[in-house]
Amino acid sequence: MHEISLVRSLLKQVERLCKQNDGTAVEQIEVEIGPLSGVEPLLVREAFEILSFGTGCAGSRFVIHEVPLKARCSDCQAEFELPSFVFVCSGCQSRAIQITSGNEFRLLNVTIQANQAANIPKPRGGGYETEHIA
Repeated sequence: MHEISLVRSLLKQVERLCKQNDGTAVEQIEVEIGPLSGVEPLLVREAFEILSFGTGCAGSRFVIHEVPLKARCSDCQAEFELPSFVFVCSGCQSRAIQITSGNEFRLLNVTIQANQAANIPKPRGGGYETEHIA
């Protein structure tokens, strides 16, 4: 269950962001998880509930956005979702496709409580890269 190490790393990253922004508490953490990430959202949620206890993230709202698996066909350029892991273009049936989303496990947004409510802006590219602990 590598979700524990991922969540442990995520919590460290969030606490670091909170400290860098003079936060007093973390109100909300948003992550996105794709089906090809190898990360199970239910296990991430459970790991968060256990590991956040006693940290600055305890009691914060933890929001998981599940990202659909999407691809682009190299032959007909169609963009489509792959609902059942069938890696074939839905338009022309080509197998020459490129995955465009669904590999993600990343921190999207952190809302912290400070002297005034603060919402840490997203960096360009839409999210923070999660740090992995081997």
